[in-house]
Amino acid sequence: MNTLPPDTTRQLARWIVDLRFENLPATTVAMAKRQVLDTLAVAWAGTRADSVEPLRKLIVRSGGVPEASVWCFGDRLPATQAAFLNGMLASALDYDSLHDRATVHPDAITLPALLALADARGASGRDVITALVAGNELMVRLGLAARSHPGWFYSSLFGVFGGVAAASRLIGLDETRTLHALGIALSQAAGTQQPLLERSLTKRLQTAYAARSSVEAALFAEVGVTGPAQPLEGSSGIHTLVTPLDPAPLLEGLGTRYDIHGLTLKKYASCMCNHGPIEATLRLITAHNLKAADVQSIVATISPFMHRLTGAPFSPGDNPQVSAQFSVQYSVASALLRGRFDVSDLDPSAVLNAEVGALASRVQVQVNPAASKFVPATVTLQLHDGRRFEQTVHTLPGTPDAPLLPEELNHKALTSFTDALRPMSRAHAQALIHAIQTLETCVDVRDLLGHARGNEFQVSNRHTQSTMELT
Repeated sequence: MNTLPPDTTRQLARWIVDLRFENLPATTVAMAKRQVLDTLAVAWAGTRADSVEPLRKLIVRSGGVPEASVWCFGDRLPATQAAFLNGMLASALDYDSLHDRATVHPDAITLPALLALADARGASGRDVITALVAGNELMVRLGLAARSHPGWFYSSLFGVFGGVAAASRLIGLDETRTLHALGIALSQAAGTQQPLLERSLTKRLQTAYAARSSVEAALFAEVGVTGPAQPLEGSSGIHTLVTPLDPAPLLEGLGTRYDIHGLTLKKYASCMCNHGPIEATLRLITAHNLKAADVQSIVATISPFMHRLTGAPFSPGDNPQVSAQFSVQYSVASALLRGRFDVSDLDPSAVLNAEVGALASRVQVQVNPAASKFVPATVTLQLHDGRRFEQTVHTLPGTPDAPLLPEELNHKALTSFTDALRPMSRAHAQALIHAIQTLETCVDVRDLLGHARGNEFQVSNRHTQSTMELT
């Protein structure tokens, strides 16, 4: 593998600065708007997650200049703190977008970072879309360029660079200051898979840290703080200390190829490793009209990667919600028992239900060494009456090969907005969905988010180019 060119980070900084909305392909603009809608939806859903409310109250008590809103709750905080809390909400239920090949969750970092600054200073919908594309594209390319996966959590480690790209583009830093901001990010780049492996709530905070650091780095660079010019390619940069980076996926096709089209918008609120087994179970239930009581034994056959993250015996422990999110046994048992898998199935009361726990203990997990990261995934059910049914999933819903239909994404968003800790009314949720669908016409995004207070949502007359009719 070739070493990185000595001006790699400068090339990226130049690309970030030169990126223009009018040069983005229509398909990329459409994808970005889907990402905005999906990320806000999962953040609203995340308000019900364990530890969210006490942590929000703790940070709100610290006060500060009221620059940007905490989504759903409406608290006004410094942009850095709003980015942190919104980043936590977006990742709280593992419902946020994922780039499979790059192994990163970009939107839970880039959107909280850039929207905190847009909320503080004002920005158009076109500015937001352009900044989101810049940040997500850089983060995905870093993930694709990584040649090893020794246990780093690349979503946060690479995410701070993506967040900085988005934040810098949003506030209009020039090439030199964008380069400094990326350099400053090196000192904030961190994150490991240990919180995930131990099923701790810290897992959802790693992306929040990256979102906050992204805003800080961009603001520090704006006021003149300098950073190293080679945070990626330098002798003590990411390429040397963390993982070798292949220059081809990182640099080739900048401005002409957009790898963010490989993103998955999730159908289920769970680690992606569980989606194949969940889908297989639900297909079996539908095809054969099965009930949990009909089943004698259950086998889930998954990949080595899936087994490492979600294949351990189900044990709710001190963090039942996180344990459920990262348990294939719980996922299959819950889907079989309830005939669905949605956000309510991650509520601690649902996770600790004795019946689902007993069923989860009966799910045998087997490893298919030939399987790739997430597929194929197979669920086999042996019934008491002697019948045996098996379902293998080769393509996961929500992936680029089977994207969520517009009506499916809208349903996900509407359900999330109206079932949050502080729910929107259905009419307000529909208005927000429509506003995001026409985001490129928005004059000031503060009209979308800055005035959200609980279930109150208003779109001012500055959103002049949209009729805002509810559908």
